[in-house]
Amino acid sequence: MKNERALILTICIAFVLVASNLLNFTVSTNKFRVSYPSTVCPPNTSGLSTAISLTSSEMQFRKTGTKSMKTTTIKTSRYAVASGSAVLESEKITPVVWQTRKGVWAGSVTCSAPSTSQWFVGATGDITSKGSLNLINSGLGKALVSVSIFTENGPLTPQEFIVKANSQKEIPLVALAPGSKKIAIHITPKSGRVNAFVVDERGKGLKALGGDLVNPTDGPTRLLEIPAIPQQVKKKTATPHTLRLLVPGAINARISAEIRSTDGTFSPLGINGKVIAHQKVVEIPMDITMKSGKFALIIESDQPILGSVFSQTLAQGKSDFVWSTASPKLTDFTLATSGLAPSLVFTGTSVRVTLEISSRKGATKTVNLRGDDIATYKVSTSTRSVRFVKIARGVSGAALISSKSGYGYIPLAPGSVLTKSSIPTSDISVLNP
Repeated sequence: MKNERALILTICIAFVLVASNLLNFTVSTNKFRVSYPSTVCPPNTSGLSTAISLTSSEMQFRKTGTKSMKTTTIKTSRYAVASGSAVLESEKITPVVWQTRKGVWAGSVTCSAPSTSQWFVGATGDITSKGSLNLINSGLGKALVSVSIFTENGPLTPQEFIVKANSQKEIPLVALAPGSKKIAIHITPKSGRVNAFVVDERGKGLKALGGDLVNPTDGPTRLLEIPAIPQQVKKKTATPHTLRLLVPGAINARISAEIRSTDGTFSPLGINGKVIAHQKVVEIPMDITMKSGKFALIIESDQPILGSVFSQTLAQGKSDFVWSTASPKLTDFTLATSGLAPSLVFTGTSVRVTLEISSRKGATKTVNLRGDDIATYKVSTSTRSVRFVKIARGVSGAALISSKSGYGYIPLAPGSVLTKSSIPTSDISVLNP
């Protein structure tokens, strides 16, 4: 009898709990805002000229280094930066920066949204270095940024820097890694809206040795694709290339490599099966001679790896150099090309890409690119923008740009992507529980 009463009591309690949960509920509505974060461009530092290619003179922007956070209309399709850095409401458009020291060197990088991690595999901190790391905080509060340096001798102790709100900080590379010939830099903001840019400028005494902007990559991967490496000839000799690699993890990596060009696909000597020491910046000379003028390099590794290729270049008789960095898989986005006329290079097992090309006069045409291993397209000087659509799986791309001052490179990747954030909603129960 007692057992029956206990069972009945248990059933009654369970029924009451279930009923209360069913009858007492709150209807909640989650709302989200979808938008493109603002993109940030590199600053115009002393002695340099900086121009930003855009698609519309109606784009909104503001500058860092001021107290005002108000945006204004840019009123030009190619904006010359006098000082500081530009913060652009570019939305689905990716602006491109062309930076030069007139008659000495040139480099290129895309404007991008703030990131939680950026890797730079390139530059030097030895006595020839005149380069710098530039930290941009486009936010309303101060930023704390951790900077980790890897060298040919291993990692250095991380350093932290404070960047004031809506401002920038320029740090000489020789101060970050004094005496180091081979460096890689990892930027991890702990607070703030931070972008980092690396200028690799070199000189020996009064002699200029060239310069370039090192494009960032997101992180290490087992498949490294560098789509566009320039191949030139100086006095009947091919200009040299050097592959720079870093395995940031705790285990050495074994790699293999493949070169793709319109001259054919082959494995370069001295790379396949090579073991790369972990946490040390390693360089491998590449003796490449071909007629095509540009080629792609694909690195496969059994451990996550980072890498880039350093190439000596010639631009209208002037010596310069360029860093070709890894590029992610190509996605649908629009690249601003006003005043640049880049050479686009795509690589993949089967290259299939459709280009929607818009001119300065507003005319639009479609170009269907097809190829095995590699395909190229030269953009005309009258082109305002190029949109990449109908992209085959596994295709990546990059752009090579030249001028009287030198050579530049950018990976084909969007500077900003759609981001979803929740919108706070009011709840009357907070005021009237």
